[in-house]
Amino acid sequence: MVRSRLGGLPGPRHRIYNPSVGRASALYRLQQIDLTIDHASARMAGVEAELAEHADLERAQQAESQAEAARKLASTAALSAEDAVGDQRRKIEETEKKLYGGAVHNPKELQELQAESEALRRHLSTLEDRQLDEMVRLEQAEQMVADARIRLELAEANAAGRDQNLGKERDELASRLGQRSEEREAAAAGITKDDMLLYQNLRKNGGGLAVAEMLDGTCGACGLTLAASARQEVGTGPGLIRCRQCGRILYAG
Repeated sequence: MVRSRLGGLPGPRHRIYNPSVGRASALYRLQQIDLTIDHASARMAGVEAELAEHADLERAQQAESQAEAARKLASTAALSAEDAVGDQRRKIEETEKKLYGGAVHNPKELQELQAESEALRRHLSTLEDRQLDEMVRLEQAEQMVADARIRLELAEANAAGRDQNLGKERDELASRLGQRSEEREAAAAGITKDDMLLYQNLRKNGGGLAVAEMLDGTCGACGLTLAASARQEVGTGPGLIRCRQCGRILYAG
């Protein structure tokens, strides 16, 4: 024990710096920041993908467009049926004018006009039934358009709300990434070039995990139980100690 010259009391203890613990600790701290950046970057990519994806809205727009196209066809068919009924009625009117107008006196001609009038009226009944069917189809098509527009409005509202929330999350993620980038720059400043190269290679080949915390004498990454000598080296050894199974740098915590 070192004693001071005054009063025989122990002198101040000097903190012993363990370079291996410092190096592993620095790399572990860098890894924690990098993992946070990885997570935020992955979520940012997800947010951007969600913002670009409008499948529900596009389906609602397509459904509304298809319903409107069907309504137009139904409207055209209904107008055509209406015109056909109008034309048929005019033909009947003209035929009956000849039949009852007194201009035709020949019995045979009158008989032919009578038969023609009856035939025209029978066909008119068919045309009127067709017109009724087309009117029903038009009403159904118009209802489909109304329903499709309601669904489209809901989809637009949902998309707007979703995009607003995603936009806020994107801004928060961008801010967080900016902060973490600054933290990373500061954390990396004290790491040697060789240690950084090792760390980057291990991160690349180890699923983003280069440094594993030693937990109860085991590697926190692969679960290998470390020998007593290895456990001691992790805490006190002069260099970076790596797991003999997964190769990651071990950190005593």
